[in-house]
Amino acid sequence: MARETRVADLVNWHAKLHDLRDAQRCRAPKFLLPFHFVTMALLLKEEGAGTVRISSHMEEYAARLKLWEAIGLVSPAITTEPETSSRYHEITPLKDEQAVQTSAVALAEMLTGDGKHGTKSQREDISIMISELLGNCYHHARAHDGLHGLACAQTWYNDTRAQFAIADTGIGIRQSLHESPDLRPLLRKRNACEYACELGVSSKLGRGHAGYGLAIARDIAMQTPNSLLYVQSLNEVYYVENQKEAEIDSLEHALDGTLIVFEWDLKRPLDLAKVYASWPGNDDDDDTEGFF
Repeated sequence: MARETRVADLVNWHAKLHDLRDAQRCRAPKFLLPFHFVTMALLLKEEGAGTVRISSHMEEYAARLKLWEAIGLVSPAITTEPETSSRYHEITPLKDEQAVQTSAVALAEMLTGDGKHGTKSQREDISIMISELLGNCYHHARAHDGLHGLACAQTWYNDTRAQFAIADTGIGIRQSLHESPDLRPLLRKRNACEYACELGVSSKLGRGHAGYGLAIARDIAMQTPNSLLYVQSLNEVYYVENQKEAEIDSLEHALDGTLIVFEWDLKRPLDLAKVYASWPGNDDDDDTEGFF
């Protein structure tokens, strides 16, 4: 991984995905990241791709992350052990609640150095946050036609970066929030992705969702230098890039469903306790350090 991901990288990738859909080929970047894999796999599965060819220098890497299996194809490559300078969470279809919970725990363990960093409580916190994000993806995905949501993550120790990406081809954030009559008045005036990142905003409050998965991710990104949170649903985008937030109300190349990407510098502590302390009504005096 040569450098941190920029919002422009994600926007440009969506344009390439449209080329891939229309021409059945596109020019791929030199290095594929989790967000490339989950969006590409969903598109190729939706299109019923019978074969997938990528450059030879990337084939083994893609096979290790189980790209072909995520599409429903047989991998063309025999994989070897990953390089010691990086670690990954392979592309995982969120087929059921068990897959959501298993993936959340595995991601939390991976992103905290096999649980070596932070307290048990803090590791559970990040697991809960990721579980809510994955749960949203699972519930909004088009599972009835086999298009389950996908999750993928990787850490690059040499570059001290980490990224996880979650994507689905479901109804999208705006339509989901519109299911709640209480949210509709503000939703008409707001960017849906930005609105969904507010604490307690969810169309499923009290039905297995607390409405804080994206709120935690946003607040962590706002307080962590060199981090990126990117939330896109259809043609709406909200992002926090190096502690500055912005939104795009009408992106040229829309994305089916929803994509969430979070990336950060492993040298920077992610302080979840600080996020909780900043929320209204939180009188917790716990000064526990962050989970990294």
